[in-house]
Amino acid sequence: MNRFFRMISLLLALCCLLNAAGVSAIAEEAVDADLTCTITLGNWPADTAPDAEKALFEGYRAEMAKQYPNVTLVPDYYSYTLSNYVPMAKAGTAPSIFQPPFTDPQLLISQHLVGDVTDALSEFGVLDKFSPSYVEMLADENGRIYGLPRDGYVLGMHININLFREAGLMTEDGLPKYPTTLQELAEYGQIIREKTGKAGLVFPASETYGGWLFTNIAWNFGCVGDSALEYQDEDGRWICNFTSPECVAAMEYMRDLRWKYDILNADATTTDWAGAHSLLGTGEAAMNFAADDSVDQPTANKGLAVEDFALIPFPAGPAGRYALAGGTCYMFAPNISADQGKALMAYLKIIGKLPFLDDEIIAGMRADYAAKRDRGAPVLPAISAWSDADYNAAKQAIIEEYSNVDMRLYNDFFDSISEGTIALRSEEPVFAQQLYRELTAVIQRMITREGADVVKALTKAQESFQEYLDDEINDF
Repeated sequence: MNRFFRMISLLLALCCLLNAAGVSAIAEEAVDADLTCTITLGNWPADTAPDAEKALFEGYRAEMAKQYPNVTLVPDYYSYTLSNYVPMAKAGTAPSIFQPPFTDPQLLISQHLVGDVTDALSEFGVLDKFSPSYVEMLADENGRIYGLPRDGYVLGMHININLFREAGLMTEDGLPKYPTTLQELAEYGQIIREKTGKAGLVFPASETYGGWLFTNIAWNFGCVGDSALEYQDEDGRWICNFTSPECVAAMEYMRDLRWKYDILNADATTTDWAGAHSLLGTGEAAMNFAADDSVDQPTANKGLAVEDFALIPFPAGPAGRYALAGGTCYMFAPNISADQGKALMAYLKIIGKLPFLDDEIIAGMRADYAAKRDRGAPVLPAISAWSDADYNAAKQAIIEEYSNVDMRLYNDFFDSISEGTIALRSEEPVFAQQLYRELTAVIQRMITREGADVVKALTKAQESFQEYLDDEINDF
């Protein structure tokens, strides 16, 4: 399953480009006046959304009315969760289009809880442009497609080169001597702490952030396959598996980062995602587990110059090198008709989610990358969800025009994805946020109590999460 994630990197950048394009050129006449149906739009902005965002979607609705005058769009803002979607889908009340995370497509497909849009994609001439990297993620065993990617990221590590320079961790070529393994991360972080007095690693161990990052560390210790953090038994029951030897070893590593190597930020239990980026950007920490979609946070937002910033692959563990590939997709209600499927593809084309080019889309791409460069954010390569050569070439040409970085500080990250030297995984398959919450509590105990019992804490968390699984999904 890992190979279909290799093209997922920088989907967020792609999404932003297409959103910046706005509504495509107004049709002179209806594209299909005969298409007649109603679709409910779960991706519609909430009433509390900014006025500009609501105006943008009203523009989409006006354009849809011109091109498809007999298709009725019903705004139906919907905040997806697995637990609230399942009963809606079974009752036939789910919105026509909604936005689940990449954790859920295969589960939803296997339970027949989403609609097939293969024929609609074919009718719009984009089925053969759908990247093979996504077929296994968004298709069933027969290759029928049930979703489209909206945005995504690959988890790696952000580097503050200034602190590496101050600690003497630079190569002869003037590049940071970055950690390629989790053991090196601990050792280099210790050197940075000793030489600079700053945190070698900022780790946001508040809310669900700590558990989220820990899962990636755990995979590199071997929490995959038969040792996965959660799995289905032969009866289809979901089982929590926090007490495997691999998970115990990964949590002991977390404890060592605090008590053996002392490389963590002092306020880890109250540091969140934004705080972690701030500490790295302002020079209070040298390394941060973070993705390609957030490179603007420590740079443009916190003032770290692009030449003093690097993005590197997630360090390998004893069991190999894995990295989280996450994000969001569009999926569709299980009871959509063929006409509704066609209308939904028309809508997605209008909002810029299919691989079509026009002058406004090109202008939007240019404006987006120019804005990134001007505000001091790294302008980086994009890997498209589509295999359309003209579309991808146009995008890449604009990226190269506005590039503002030394790609030697980024090549290893992108090469690890394109060359498959890192195995990319999606988030844990069911109730990931609750899983993260349980593991965050364990991490907080490990880094605040020297000598804390790892097995005891993980056993308690396993019992709690198993009870949650039994209540929320095993009893369906």
